[in-house]
Order: sequence, then structure tokens, then C-alpha cells
Amino acid sequence: MIRRLCTIVVAGVLATLAVGGVTPAGATSSPFPPLTALRVDRSGGTPIVVDAAGRQTLLRGVNVNSLGDYWQANRRYPTVVPVTGADWDRIAAQGFDSVRVLVSWSRLEPQRDRYDRTYLARIRAAVAAAKARGISTILDMHQDAWGKYIATPRSTSCPEGTEPAKGWDGAPRWATLTAGLSTCTPGGRESSPAAQEAWRAFYANDRGIRDELVAAWGFLARAFRTEPAIAGYDLLNEPNHGTGDAFRDGLRVFYGEAIAAIRRAERPAGSVDHMILIEPTIYGQDPFPLMPRSAMAEGNIVFAPHNYGDSITSIPVEGLFDYYQSIATKADVPLWIGEYGWFSVSDANTAALARYAAKEDALLAAGSSWWQWRQACGDPHSIGYDGARPDDQVHFQRNGCPGDVNGGVVPEWACASRAYPMRSPGRLTSLTSDCTTGTMRLTGSADAPGTLVVWYPGPQRPVAHPDAARTVRVRGGYVVSVRVRGAYTVELRRPGA
Repeated sequence: MIRRLCTIVVAGVLATLAVGGVTPAGATSSPFPPLTALRVDRSGGTPIVVDAAGRQTLLRGVNVNSLGDYWQANRRYPTVVPVTGADWDRIAAQGFDSVRVLVSWSRLEPQRDRYDRTYLARIRAAVAAAKARGISTILDMHQDAWGKYIATPRSTSCPEGTEPAKGWDGAPRWATLTAGLSTCTPGGRESSPAAQEAWRAFYANDRGIRDELVAAWGFLARAFRTEPAIAGYDLLNEPNHGTGDAFRDGLRVFYGEAIAAIRRAERPAGSVDHMILIEPTIYGQDPFPLMPRSAMAEGNIVFAPHNYGDSITSIPVEGLFDYYQSIATKADVPLWIGEYGWFSVSDANTAALARYAAKEDALLAAGSSWWQWRQACGDPHSIGYDGARPDDQVHFQRNGCPGDVNGGVVPEWACASRAYPMRSPGRLTSLTSDCTTGTMRLTGSADAPGTLVVWYPGPQRPVAHPDAARTVRVRGGYVVSVRVRGAYTVELRRPGA
């Protein structure tokens, strides 16, 4: 872990430095720069995410699933752990400037055409709590295996070669159209005939259920149309193909209509044009051939795949990064990893995380979000269908089972909290941040003077050279502000390194 004094070395011939013109984070309750509406900038070559000052912005953080509506295998074990003020403080103390907050359609619209205002208030509270700490929120319409209402009834005897399916999360009961097909699965959670039929029905817009999810997005967008702390909207987590090729037309129409509904909600004066995040299908297929031309031409689109290389898949993290970057480059959009992570502590996993971090930095990716902050003992991922006692959970924090005993942040994941530039004037041209040595080096170029803002973890006050750099102590580390112009190089390293 990076826990020592750091020295900032700025290459004099490549950088013009002055005392930071923006009040550094830490002067208020927020440890980070003031939040502004973010957007995609495609004017300078490779698309990047920028803030209101035009500074390149990296969104690094964690997933928070405390608002998720999950199937419950055993009533003794809650499916989520509430997120508290202490959680938000700890997230900020990791240097994370963003969270991907999961929301469930089943809770948002439990009855057709009737939205749950109490649930909306809970979403607002989460956004506000994150905002108070300088953390942007990405709202994610989450689902796994369509929803919680495709669990196999306990009275069912599954045929040989199949097994009972858990329920998961996502669609409300009234939007779960299975045609009475079997919920028994031959293997994967997505593969039961009932789950496949539910997806087919969605893509075909049977009983107007696709229209209803579009309308739900319009409802959310109206609620947050003036909120700059919302970084963007992730339209649909890991969409499944369903049966046949129905997804090709159905998913394209959903994307186009959901984006149009969000943009209509944002038309009144004073609204924010929020970013839209698009995921590949669960099989990793390029989604952009399915995107309406009007949406792509309008821009403000971000590619948000999940990279579980060397984790739940044996594909190397670098290989998945390269594949996803090729899709983002072809589509001319930024790359942001919506989920990644490891679920047990080992030397191999710690090394894989370091490789992940190095590749993310090398690609200058727009950021990433670890899956997840803390997983409850009763989460379907944690507990078997038969309701057996769950094992202790390892995510970004440990969680002891039973009882949901918080074991704190896993120290082996410190590389996810490595030093990085949160806001960079102009454009970054290179970035390395070594988890072992604590050395971070970046280069960039800015036509006009601006303030570079860097997160660096550690308990001791950094020594800055030259004196033009401003360093402010915040919970968990330091925020360093440097005025730069033209070509610039900034290096942070431990004393004596």
C-alpha cells in the first residue's frame, strides 16, 4: 500500500506552474474538486470525459448495490446492506470520485404506470450523500437473469440435466412474461427457458413492457434533470440475447427510445445533458451497430463494458481491455469499465489487479467501478438456492456471515486506490501509477492555463517540489493542485525513491 510521504517533481522545461487558482479540495466538506456536469468531448481526437472547465476527468470508484431489489433465498439473511454516512466517508477516503449506484425497475415501478416515490427519495438521498463528499453518481438500471420472479418454485422437480434456478433482480412481476415455460436451468443463471422467453418478450415489446422501461427512464431523468452530481445513466446492465435474433431489433429500439426519453426530460432550461452509458450484451457483443444513428450523432455516449479478466473468466485483463478499447475507438466514444473485481484474496489476484491498473492507466481509460463495495450475506451471489448458510464475502470490503459483520476495506485491493489525476487541463498523453513503488507520472498538454488536481493516498503530508504545488490533507490521503500550461509532466514519488 502507498502510505508514505510523496514528492512532486514537475519537469520545468515542459510545464508552466503557479499557485492553484481553484480552492483545493478539503476546504469544504468535499475532499474533491467542486462537482460540475460532465460531458464527452470529441473535439481533440480520442474522446474523453470533461468537466465544465474542459479538464479531462477520470471517474474511478465502486458499485453500491444497497438500493437493489433482490430475490431472497433465506429470510434470515437480508439481500443488501444499507449504505451509511460512514460508507460514503470510506469511499471518499479511498480517493474514489464516483459510484455506480444500482437501481431496480421492480422497486421503481412495482405496479404498472405507478412509480414508487419513496424509492425515488432513497435514490435522491444516495446521490445527495455522495455529492456532499464530492462523489459523482452513475445510475445503473440493474438486472441479472431478468429478475427475481424467475426463481424455480421449491415444489418443482427439475428434469434430469437441469437444476432449480435462483431468482435474481431486475424487472417487476408484471413485466416478467415467461409464457409458463420452465424455470429449471441446464447451467448458467441466464439459460432457463423462462428467462430466455422473458427477454424475447421484452425485445418484442409484448404487452408494451419495453415501452414501460423507456418511460421509467424518462421518469428518472425528469427527477434528476438539473443535478450535476449525476455523471450519467447506464441504460441496462448486461442485456441478454434472449431467443433467436430478437435482441437485434428490440435492443436497438430500446436504446434509441430510452435515450430520446431522457433527452426530452432534459430539454427545459437549466437541465443537464447527462452522459449515456451503453453496455455490450452479456456475451460481450459490440453494441454500437445496434445504436440509432441519431443517438451516436448527438454524442455524449460512453462505452461501459465489464472487465472480469483473470477473475470470473480466464481471459487476461489486458486482452479484454484491448478488445473493449477497439470497440470504443471504432464507435468514437470514451471507454469506462462499469464492473471489475476479485472475490478472494491471493497473490495471483493481487498481481492481476496490479496488471489491470497498469493497463487502465496506459489506455487513459475514462475510469472504472469495482464490483462491489460490500455484498450482503443474503445476496443471491452469496447464498445457494437451498438457503444454506453463506460463506464470508470478499468484495472491496469484507463482510462476515451470518450477521453482515463489516470487516473493512481489503488491504490487498489498495492498487484500486492508487494515485491518479482527477481533473487534468487539456488532455493527458500518458499516465503510469505504480502500486508497489508509489510513483505516479503523467504527461499532458493544455492550450490555456488550468489547475491539475491529483489524488494521492497516504497518512503523511506530502512534500511538494516546486513550492507552487498546493497540498491539502483529506481523509485517507491528499489532494494536490498544480497550475499547468502547455506541455506538462508531473511526477509523484516517495522520498528517496
